[in-house]
Amino acid sequence: MNKGANTRVIELQQNSAYDHPGLYSKIKRVTLVTNSRDCNKSFSWSDVVDQERNKRTKGTIWIDFQGFHSDEMIPVGEYFNIHPLTMEDCMTVDTREKYETFDDYYFIVANEIHYIEYSNVLNNVNIYLIVFPALDIVITIHSEPIQSIQEVVHKLSYEPQGCIPSPDWLVYALFDGVVDIYVKLVDQSVREAESLDGLVLLLSGVEQTELLERIGHANRQSNHLKSGLYSKREILIALRISGRVTSSVSVYMQNVVDHVLRCNQKLKLARETLG
Repeated sequence: MNKGANTRVIELQQNSAYDHPGLYSKIKRVTLVTNSRDCNKSFSWSDVVDQERNKRTKGTIWIDFQGFHSDEMIPVGEYFNIHPLTMEDCMTVDTREKYETFDDYYFIVANEIHYIEYSNVLNNVNIYLIVFPALDIVITIHSEPIQSIQEVVHKLSYEPQGCIPSPDWLVYALFDGVVDIYVKLVDQSVREAESLDGLVLLLSGVEQTELLERIGHANRQSNHLKSGLYSKREILIALRISGRVTSSVSVYMQNVVDHVLRCNQKLKLARETLG
């Protein structure tokens, strides 16, 4: 596959990312993904959006905010005329996963799952997506680095069109990356269940107690994974029937839904194995 030479990933300077003079920026990173040859890291996100909307350059603009503060996101909401309830959700760390539609955009809250560092405890990190189909603009907001976002940036470097094909393609790609992480964790959960099942009749005494603790942990983890997969399946199905997704991208989204269904089947098998 030809490498997408037109795609540019630009980390904008923090001190130029907001239009409020004197406002101390707590945002760690503002990243712009575009196919423009004219913008550079000294531009603010609003400069770039103004420039690209005037030129109507082919390709979707993606603005990613990592690490945010409610005061700093006010200019973003004002510039794009984002509903106050949407901005409130974006500033709430534990907002539930959901899909909502508005006149000019649709809003998705999804989460990526990963292990807390130096532990075997799973943790969720929310990703907020605000998608403007008519403007060809997608905004993503998250509090810490997101693996699936890095995967999408890598995938874009091999896009034959050399740019983000469409806003709905970007939504698909992000969900594909998120679900891929679940696939790996589910396979790990199945292997753990099979391993524990093989030890049930072999251990006794203290070892048996420790085994029961591991079984309990495995069951809790399985339930955690099942819950996260269910909400993502609901969002993807709602997107496919909403009319906001093109038929070509809808096929790819169905493939992600199929991955979710297979994961749920594996989790059911793992729970049956654990009894």
